[in-house]
Amino acid sequence: MKQELVRINSIDGLELPGILYTPDIETKKIVIHVHGLSGNFYENRFLDYIARSYTNNGYAFITFNNRGKDYITELLKENKTVIIGSSYELFEDSTLDIGGIVNWVKEKGFNEISLEGHSYGCNKVVYYYDIRKDKSIKNIILLAPCDIAKEFEIYLGDLYNSTIEKAKKLVKSNKGQELIDFSVFANGKISAKTFYTDYLYNSKSDIFRYREKNSKSEILSKIDIPVYIIFGDEDEDVLTQDKDVIINYLNKNINNCKIKLLQGANHMYDGKYEELATIVGKYKL
Repeated sequence: MKQELVRINSIDGLELPGILYTPDIETKKIVIHVHGLSGNFYENRFLDYIARSYTNNGYAFITFNNRGKDYITELLKENKTVIIGSSYELFEDSTLDIGGIVNWVKEKGFNEISLEGHSYGCNKVVYYYDIRKDKSIKNIILLAPCDIAKEFEIYLGDLYNSTIEKAKKLVKSNKGQELIDFSVFANGKISAKTFYTDYLYNSKSDIFRYREKNSKSEILSKIDIPVYIIFGDEDEDVLTQDKDVIINYLNKNINNCKIKLLQGANHMYDGKYEELATIVGKYKL
C-alpha cells in the first residue's frame, strides 16, 4: 500500500488536504471517505484499518478534510484564508466538497467510485448522490448514519426550543453568522444560520428519520445503487431509537441494502477496528 498527501480543490476553490492510499497493483476503483461533523481526514483511528482492507482488496482509498473540519477552522482559498468549520458550514455546500474530490479522482483515471460516509458524512454522501446521480458512483457505504435532527433535540434537552427561537431571530435579522450557545460542540458555539438551516426537522440534512419509524423516505427510496451500512449496537449517536426500529426503517426505505450490526461497537468503533475492516473487506463493491 502506498500513501500520498494530496491537496484538492472543492468546486468553489477551497483547498481540501487529504491522503490517497493506493494498492500495489494498478486499479480504476476507489472509495471516497467523507468524515463526520467537526471531524478531519486523520483523527478516526479506524481509517488506518479500513484503508489497509480496501487496498488489500484492490481498491484505492481517499480521505480528506471537508469544510466541516473541526468546530472553527481556517481553509485556504488560493492565497487567502477562509474561516469556516462545522460551526459555520452549510450542509448544502457539501456537494461542492464531494464534487471536487469526485472530479479529481476521475482526472486520475478512477472510474468506479464508492462513496463512503461516517456519521454526518453519511447524510452528505446520500445528498450528493441524490443531487448528482453520477453514473461513475457504483455504491454507497454508510458508517453509523444518524437521525441528526432527533439527536440534537435529545442533546439540547430543555434548551432545544429556546435555541431554535434565538437562532430564528438572528437569521431573520440578517445576523446568521453570530455564534450562539450549543453545548453539543466542545467549544460550545455554532452560528445561528448553520443551526437553523441544517439541524432542525425537515432540513436538507434531515435524511435518516428513524423517529418516524414506518414512514417512507423520498430521498432514500430513490437510491438505485447498492448501499452497505455498518453501525454498532452501542452507538450512542445512532441509537436514538431501538436498533430493530432503525434496521427496519433502513431496510424499508433503501431498495438494495445490506446492514451489519457490529457487536460492542460505539460511534467511533473503538476497539473494533479490525472487525470493521474485515466487514468492509468482504463487501463486493
